[in-house]
Amino acid sequence: MSHREGVAPYWTGDIDPGTTPNNVLDNRTVGEKLEALSDIPREVVIDDQLFARFAVSGSELHSTLIDPANPLVTLNRPDNAYFANTQLPMVRDAADLRADRIDEILMQTEDITSFFGAVLLLDWSRSDWIFELTEAVVRLCGYIEFPFKFVFDVPRPSLLSSKVMPVIDTPTHGAWPSGHATESFALATVLAGLVDRKAGNVGRFDMNDATRDVNGSARMLMRTAMRISDNRTVAGVHYPHDSLCGLVLGVTLGEALVNWLSGAGETAVRTLDLPGPANPIHDLTEDSVRILLGDAAPNPPPPPNAVPLNAPVDDVSAYLWQKALGQMPELS
Repeated sequence: MSHREGVAPYWTGDIDPGTTPNNVLDNRTVGEKLEALSDIPREVVIDDQLFARFAVSGSELHSTLIDPANPLVTLNRPDNAYFANTQLPMVRDAADLRADRIDEILMQTEDITSFFGAVLLLDWSRSDWIFELTEAVVRLCGYIEFPFKFVFDVPRPSLLSSKVMPVIDTPTHGAWPSGHATESFALATVLAGLVDRKAGNVGRFDMNDATRDVNGSARMLMRTAMRISDNRTVAGVHYPHDSLCGLVLGVTLGEALVNWLSGAGETAVRTLDLPGPANPIHDLTEDSVRILLGDAAPNPPPPPNAVPLNAPVDDVSAYLWQKALGQMPELS
């Protein structure tokens, strides 16, 4: 206050010379306005565009990106007896890995993005818009996964047996689908999609196709998502099937975002069927990943149904995608 009083001349309240009310912040582009925002307002503006395009209804994820008659994802919940009789023994077996993985488990309670950044050589100094996109994807996953958890209300392993004794605090919301798995597989898919589009590829992006090269970056991103997801079972807070559900939800959501933002014209819709004789998948492995995404033997389901994308990309989302794409290294 004293500094202003010491340096400012007498002021009647008039505007600065050369300034008119109509030329202040006039004709700014969407990008200029978005870049001028601080972190939280920018997140809100981005989320306002993305969240409105998805809605959970019972066991289905619907999206305005596709025809309302087609759910983007349909999830079929196993009964509690399945989790108790088939999945809980697998949680017990995974507990043997706790000593080896405790540092990863603890870090991943708060941060999963860094593990993907290590695959693609990303850092905040040159990859800030990529991280802006990935954080938006994580927030979108939370908006979707928590209504599913609320509807399905699957009890956590420690509610079925006091002998689980998780090594981290057990969340109070339902176990299925796994939020960490949903977010991890969505991140892996969106980042793999950026790599794919950076290479100049067009047409529908499919994570199964992108991960066929065992030495490619997309396979490493997928394996990173698998490891993060599996660590939640090792920690004692999730069943393996929680991660299988997160796989289907996260990959399908990620593909929809990549295909919509890159103008591919169509994307896949998927259904997670109940485990049983026709669907004997209970654990998260590279083979089960490929089968659930519509590929590989034994007894593969039919390829996912591709449906047209019918929504134009808004200016905010388009700018975010293009900035992230521009920062993505050219990798295989």
